[in-house]
Amino acid sequence: MRKKIGLILFIVIFGTVCVSYMKNKTRDIEKEILKLKQEQADLVEKLKNEKLENNYLASPERVKKLAKLHLSQDYIEMDKNNFRYLNEK
Repeated sequence: MRKKIGLILFIVIFGTVCVSYMKNKTRDIEKEILKLKQEQADLVEKLKNEKLENNYLASPERVKKLAKLHLSQDYIEMDKNNFRYLNEK
């Protein structure tokens, strides 16, 4: 009878320790996942802002304005139709 009680007590304690260990590991993994998701969201937001900034800085109107301010007055605006491919005859 004592062996049965001792075995049951051992199984209960061992099971409790195992469950506690698994819960802690699961919690740590969930924290890491949340951290990575937040990092991903931050990077996506940063990429979005960088794209917006690039679109603004590279816009034709802005380039024309900067060219008029900083380049010589004999700046000639080229049209896309004035260019030819090198392999065209």
